[in-house]
Amino acid sequence: MHEFSIGDSIVRSVIEELARLKTPPGALRSVRVAIGVMRQIVPDTLVFAYESLSQDTPAAGSKLVLRAVPVMARCTACGWQGALEVPLFLCGACQSGEIELMTGMELQLESLEVEDDGHAEH
Repeated sequence: MHEFSIGDSIVRSVIEELARLKTPPGALRSVRVAIGVMRQIVPDTLVFAYESLSQDTPAAGSKLVLRAVPVMARCTACGWQGALEVPLFLCGACQSGEIELMTGMELQLESLEVEDDGHAEH
């Protein structure tokens, strides 16, 4: 269950980002994270881990919003670019196995939504 270690990393990153703000923010409403399909993360488990690990932190009570990033690749044999069906890693044009992943391994904190004087800000 690598979701708990990833959830812990997200909580730590959120706390660091909140600490960098010049003016202390209001309540943290949501955290948006992009996760590549190749990470094989179970979304519900990651949300549960985040909720559990964020208790008693500045991130407590915020909602974790996940965006799945599809696997996109480029064929080095023919130049085709497009989406791949996991776990089939063959070119969509020439069926070559000579592909390079372009997306699908992301794990990126995209945004924090905080309240400021009663108004939500990103």
